[in-house]
Order: sequence, then structure tokens, then C-alpha cells
Amino acid sequence: MKRLFGIFILMLASVAASAQIKSYQDNETSTFIIGLDSYFYGQSGSLGFSVKGKDIRAAVFEGTVTVNDEVLEEVGEGDIVIGTHDFTGDRQVELVVARRTEDTLYANVYKFAAGEWKVIGRVGAADQGAREIRVFRQAFTIRNKRTNALYTWTFHAPKFDFKSSDGSEDPTPSL
Repeated sequence: MKRLFGIFILMLASVAASAQIKSYQDNETSTFIIGLDSYFYGQSGSLGFSVKGKDIRAAVFEGTVTVNDEVLEEVGEGDIVIGTHDFTGDRQVELVVARRTEDTLYANVYKFAAGEWKVIGRVGAADQGAREIRVFRQAFTIRNKRTNALYTWTFHAPKFDFKSSDGSEDPTPSL
């Protein structure tokens, strides 16, 4: 009886815990980055959020990403997602800009500091057959579809540290 009760409690706790599962919205939009707190996926649109009490509007228009009408990232190719997540653990969200083409998948993480947006990390994979990025707590994961290796980038201030399940080098494409 104790064992059955323990299993029930664990199942109940796992339902309440956040995980990197696809939500209805993820499935509906076919987004390629799973687990962000909030996001916009598409070629034109915007996302509103707050950082340090300041209202922020990030927008995508024809591949260009702007934050409060200032260009953050120039035109890129392929699908694009802008979203928020707290990677640094300071209870302030960072902005994630992710792009996917036929052979490349990457995300840049921006932090608002000293009145401007600065890149604190870049993760991704080129020519690896990767099609989606998962976010959980302070980490990104990407599975290499060709070798089945799992790539993980975990934020340890002031940067993201890389590990691979097969011991390979960081496949993040350069800027």
C-alpha cells in the first residue's frame, strides 16, 4: 500500500513539474524550439515582455529582428522564433532569437544589461540533421539526427558550456 501511495505521489508531482514537452501551441505552430516561456514563430509579428520593470517589444519583419524598434539582428534566412526564458537564474528573462534553414539550426541568447542587448551565448548545429532545439531550465539540447548524439549547452555564468554524448566538438555555426 505504501508503494502504491508513493507511486501515486510521484505521478502527481511529475504532472505538476514543467518539462520540455510540446504544448498544443507548439504543435499548432510547428515551432522548432520547445520549452521557451513565451515565443512568436513566423515571418512577421511581435512578442511583448518585461525586463527589470521595462516593457519590451521584440518584433520580426521580413527576417529582421528589432527590439523596441532598434535592429537587434539583421536579416537571416529560414524559419525564425523569438522568445523568452530565464537562463541566468536572476528572475529576469533573456531574449532568444532562433533560426532554422535546411542544414543549419541555431539560437542566440541576448541579455539586457547596461541599457543594451548583449549576446551571452550562441548554440546550434550545422549539417547535423537537427530539426529542433529543446529548452529546460538553464540548458539547450539538440539531437544530431545522423549520429543520434545529444548536444547540451548549459549556462554557467558568464557563458554556456558545451557537452556532447559522443564526445564530439561543439557544432555551433560561427557568426
